[in-house]
Amino acid sequence: MRRHSPTVVTALTDALATEPGRPLVTFYDGASGERVELSVTTFANWVNKVANLAEDLLLDPGDLVAVDLPTHWLSTVTLLGVWAAGMEVVLSSGEKPSTSIAAGVTTGTVCLSVVGPTATADPAAWAGQVVACSLRPLGGRFSDPLPNGWLDFAAEVPPQPDLMANPAPVRPDDVALRVVAGATSHAELVKLGRDTAVTSALRPGGRLLTDLNPATPEGVAVALVGPLVTGSSVVLLVNADGKTRGDIAHQERVTCERFAAR
Repeated sequence: MRRHSPTVVTALTDALATEPGRPLVTFYDGASGERVELSVTTFANWVNKVANLAEDLLLDPGDLVAVDLPTHWLSTVTLLGVWAAGMEVVLSSGEKPSTSIAAGVTTGTVCLSVVGPTATADPAAWAGQVVACSLRPLGGRFSDPLPNGWLDFAAEVPPQPDLMANPAPVRPDDVALRVVAGATSHAELVKLGRDTAVTSALRPGGRLLTDLNPATPEGVAVALVGPLVTGSSVVLLVNADGKTRGDIAHQERVTCERFAAR
């Protein structure tokens, strides 16, 4: 019987100990043809790299990190990396930058913002140190210079060690997530992930096909936490029509699907 992990971080640790080679996150871009698959081990390595960068940037457990990324595999490892470092994630509702949301839900300030390529259009919108992801295939760096002081994810994260230098203690009652609606603890997030897995018909060992963005209040439970805490996996899909969805569902042997309402 699979034991219930008290936090998303311990859920990853448990998966690494029991099923290190199984697929955890698969990403498809129907426009570019890009496909990336992360096993539990590879996923954990990326998580540790993100956490190590946070430590290099002198962030502390409990600090606020805004994550504003589109549907992408990088959003999944970034979220877990922030949590593994003991920090709190601030997510956008999609209507305004998550740095603005932080001011309304907490007295703290955002120390780090992890953003996508479109964020360069308005550099002043982002708080703290900014790490930008180009989202180019094969982990490519930005081809144009970034705003002054910004860091390129593709340059800073991959060279980090695969193991965390100083793992942070993460307790079930620690805050994991802050959104407009309020704060969510790690224990609450785990429960939410299990609940959404049930509504998605995602069972242990299953494969969920979805276009929901893990870096949103709805998508974080459906597309990331649910698969992680139930011992299943997720196939993230962007820029795909109905036929492409069907082809990928067959190819990846998905067992259930959940898509954003159109």
